[in-house]
Formats: sequence, structure tokens, C-alpha cells
Amino acid sequence: MKYFILSGLIVPGIVACNQKQTEVKPQMKKLTTAVYASGVLVPEDEYKVVAATEGFLDKSMYREGDTVSKGAFMFSLSNVNQQAQVQTAEALVEKTRPVASPNSPMVSELNNRLAAAKIRLKNDSIQYVRYKALYDQNAISASNYDRYKLQYETSQRDVATAEQQLSNQKLSSAIQLQEANNKLQVAKATKSNGIVKSFADGIIYDIYKQTGDMVYANQPIALIGSGPMIAKLSVDEDDLGKISVGQNVLITMDAYPDKVFKATIKKIYPLLNKIEQSFRVDAVFAEEIPIKLYGLNIEANIVVSQNQAALVVPRKALLKGDSVMIKEDGKITKVKVTRGAEDSDWVQIKTGLDINSTLIVTK
Repeated sequence: MKYFILSGLIVPGIVACNQKQTEVKPQMKKLTTAVYASGVLVPEDEYKVVAATEGFLDKSMYREGDTVSKGAFMFSLSNVNQQAQVQTAEALVEKTRPVASPNSPMVSELNNRLAAAKIRLKNDSIQYVRYKALYDQNAISASNYDRYKLQYETSQRDVATAEQQLSNQKLSSAIQLQEANNKLQVAKATKSNGIVKSFADGIIYDIYKQTGDMVYANQPIALIGSGPMIAKLSVDEDDLGKISVGQNVLITMDAYPDKVFKATIKKIYPLLNKIEQSFRVDAVFAEEIPIKLYGLNIEANIVVSQNQAALVVPRKALLKGDSVMIKEDGKITKVKVTRGAEDSDWVQIKTGLDINSTLIVTK
């Protein structure tokens, strides 16, 4: 192995007299390269419960930490205006219903007109047939015949007109009643929007409103999560190129200081957080973690590479300019090295040293 001697001289006086020197040997270690990421615990699926209408929070059926089922009644909102709209719509239906009844005064009057028109038509029809026969026998003049014919035709038109008026009245009344019922249904539906239900099974992690608070349309009331907890990580944009789906992740959290949780990268989000200059990366745990605390801070090391047998030296042995001090044949020499992977304690040496080299570390 070649050594890169920078000065070509022995440098025994490079260390001050008040500094201590120790000798260390390079070691063969399994060196892991990882990308650091911070993050929080979140449920795999989450959504915010929002109100479809506005009103005061009248009743809350659950507390934070409770388990809720899909379709469960969670909150009720009260709105005086909506209640008044329902009452007004109900009153309108009650007023319209008699008008649309078959026995309503207008319908009864039109039925009477139609009945009278039909009686006149029947009488005029008899007269018309009689005088037509006489006219055909030349027993009466044409003017007399035309008078009875015109009267008969007029009665026919009167019956048709009465029938059309009756039909129009029934249709108009039915439309009025339908419109009143529609308004009532809309008012009731708007009021029913004040009953807020859960759209999924899950755990209530937070309730943003208290009883008596004003809630506006589309405003979140609670946060619900379901599924196993996952690690929501923030990876610096400079490190994103090193990350890929399927990589192993080692996670620690303050709640379990002596335990390391194993996880795997599941998803990399393509949107840059411009404030933090980072990307969101989700990791799933190999085993379900014992706690489900939303937002618990975590620290993660995303494993980028693992060297099975790397020649490493303590990081403190490395000098500026990627060089080290070695002792060879009783002489201390400064040698140039080529670094590889590294972590917080060890640095891989690719060239410049071997397993038999003796390093001098100055404290």
C-alpha cells in the first residue's frame, strides 16, 4: 500500500508539549451511511370533520381519545334562522295543501261550470240534431238551422274551455304544493346539516370546538385518524436524491429512549415545502408500535448504504485536508488518505492506510 507523505520529513515537533498522543489501529467495521430526518407520528389515514352549515355547537357526543364508528352522530349545531325557515316552509305547505285538494273552492267552482256546460251541450246537441233533420227536409229556413248549429258549436267550445280550465287549475295547484314541499325539504336538509356524523372508523385525536362555540360552514370541528401509526418525515431537499421507496429506516423517540424502531420508506411526496426546504417522506413500521400518540416527535436515520467490511478509523484521527498522522519505523509521518462512507464516530478509509497502520491521535 502506498502512503502519501506530504512533507517527506519526520515531524516530531508538530505536537505541543502539553498535548497527549495516543496510538490507535484501523479497524474493520460494518459502516452504515444514513440520511437524518426529523418527523412526527401520524395515523395512516386521517381526515378533518367539517360542518356543512353554520351554527352554534350545541352538543358534543365524544371526547379526544374516543373511538368512533362510521356514521356515528358526533356533533349537533343549532341555528335559529334555519329553524325559522323550516317553520315557514311547513306553514306554506299547510296553506297550499287545501288549494291543491280535489275539494278546493276553485276546483269545485270549475267542476260546476263544466257540469253546466255539459248540460247545455247535451240540450243544444238534441236541438241541433232535430233542426238539422228539418233542414234536410226543407222544413225550415237556413237561417234557423244556422242559429241552432252555432249554438251547438258554442256549447262544444264551452265544454272544452271548462275542461281545460279545470285541468290547468289542478296542475297549477299541484305545482304550488310541490314547490312548497320542495322548500320544506330544502329547509329540513339545511337544518339536518347541523347533525355532524363520522365518515370513517377511527380515533378522535383532537376536537377544535367547545360547546357554545360558533362553527362556520366548512370549518373543521375535529380530527379523526385510522389505521396504524406511520412516520411522517421531513427530508432536506439536498438529501432527496439519496432516498428511495423500500429503504430501511431506524427511528427513535423520546417516549422510548432505549428502543430503536425499524421501518421502511413507503411514499415520497413530490411537493417541496418551501418554508422548511424539505420533502415529506412516509415510513411504515415493521411492527405496530405500542403507542398511538398523534404528533409525537421522532428522529430517523434512513439507511442509504451498508458496507460489510470497511476499513475505518476514528473520526478524531482525521486531520484537515483528509490526512492522518501515522507511526512507521519509529517515525511520525503525515499521510494523505481517501475517505469513503462515514458516520458520527467512524470514517471509512479507501486508500492511504491498511489494517496494520498505527495512527497517532492527539488529544
